[in-house]
Amino acid sequence: MATDALFIIESGKALAMVRKHIAERISAQSVVRELAKDLRITEGRTDRTTGILTGVVFPAEIHAEFTKPKKRTGTSYPKKNTAWAARFAEQKGYRDPATWIAHEFSIPLSLSYRRLDSEFGNTGSGWSRLGSMLTECGFLYLSEHGPYAMWTPDVPALVAERLTPGILVEEPAASFKFDFDGCRRITHEEWDILVLQHASQLRTSRLIAALPNDPL
Repeated sequence: MATDALFIIESGKALAMVRKHIAERISAQSVVRELAKDLRITEGRTDRTTGILTGVVFPAEIHAEFTKPKKRTGTSYPKKNTAWAARFAEQKGYRDPATWIAHEFSIPLSLSYRRLDSEFGNTGSGWSRLGSMLTECGFLYLSEHGPYAMWTPDVPALVAERLTPGILVEEPAASFKFDFDGCRRITHEEWDILVLQHASQLRTSRLIAALPNDPL
């Protein structure tokens, strides 16, 4: 069973959010490219949730303001109280989509439950994470201009799966329902079709652009 739910974003809060996310992501990537250019490096490490550059891999001589490379990854980091440490600290990155989406739409990212016994009552409790760690929610988009989609844990389905005899699921997961203004739920197969259609349109556009102009 799929553990996440997918929604096409058509309007409302989610549309403003995904557009803001894309703008922040483009800005963060531009800053990373500028830092990489100034350091003359082609490889680095970025934070997967914010996109900021955290470490770099020097192809040859290590910059004096950076640490010695880590043995396992070859990554160097800015030394404290240096100009490069200050430049790295100035990066704004983008908001973590998982926590942002969960917060804005009050989506539970965990499920708490109790085991009940008909004779003795509460006999224990448990907890489980909903969705994949650090990527419980997120945005999908095929270009800066869309189509856009959003995924979240399939909370109602996961709650229903947990509701076996003798199990009581607690709030807020127990009564959570999908009600995202401007979003329409789709299947993963429907999104795959959109991806293929978008790729086909791009190929067609490139072929048309490559055609010679008609003679006058």
